[in-house]
Amino acid sequence: MSRARLLALAVVVLVAAYVLVPLVASGRFSLDGPHGTLTMSAYAAIVRTGAFWSSLWLSVRVGVATAILELILVTWTSLWVRLRAPRLAPLVDTLVLIPIMVPVVVIVLGVTSSLRFLPSLITGTPAILVAEYVVLAMPYSYRIVDAGVAALDLRTLTEAAGSLGARWSATMRLVLVPSLRGPLLAAAAMAFALSLGEYVMASLLSFTTFPVWLQTIGATQATEAVAVSTLALVGTVVLLAVVVVAAGRERTRVADRQA
Repeated sequence: MSRARLLALAVVVLVAAYVLVPLVASGRFSLDGPHGTLTMSAYAAIVRTGAFWSSLWLSVRVGVATAILELILVTWTSLWVRLRAPRLAPLVDTLVLIPIMVPVVVIVLGVTSSLRFLPSLITGTPAILVAEYVVLAMPYSYRIVDAGVAALDLRTLTEAAGSLGARWSATMRLVLVPSLRGPLLAAAAMAFALSLGEYVMASLLSFTTFPVWLQTIGATQATEAVAVSTLALVGTVVLLAVVVVAAGRERTRVADRQA
């Protein structure tokens, strides 16, 4: 085996150990019972807890809404910039990075102050949390989608669709979106995962999302908290694996069509 392959194998093993060792240790701790026995009592207690399901359902709803709204905003923005105003691309790339540089507390205060004129149907419900998470996930989602858009020959695709009589909505639905399946799926997964694991914004806005509930029970029920964390980690790994597999299949399909 060559040195390059040995180095690659060593990197893969180290990364796998970095990810799996804490996961296995957490899972083992969550199964600890009296006198060194193994028990599923922590997981059974979680399933019987109504607060677990309500907080998880709230986080899932907020995450799905965030992913949908995020995709609409970043896709339209990236396409518009690439097709209509390519000179603005560096400016937009800089602007979408602002949420990374601004503290989360400032983002919370800024969004709530900007939207306080809206009815309580929005500001007093998880809809305000969706607005916060869209801003927070913007730098990551936009970069992913914009990289996919930049890889397409947009002008040729849109002109070809227009020459066949397709309107802009049809071009988006039938040509551009199918060509961006991989980046869109990755961006949606990123926004959803960020929404599902975010704690500070939900806590400041007094919403009992999954991370807020997890922090609450962690103060008094360590085993149950670790069990929930283990389930969350497993779910995150599965979600990322689905995204990687889907993106790989999309690249294979694109390569086959080009061949």
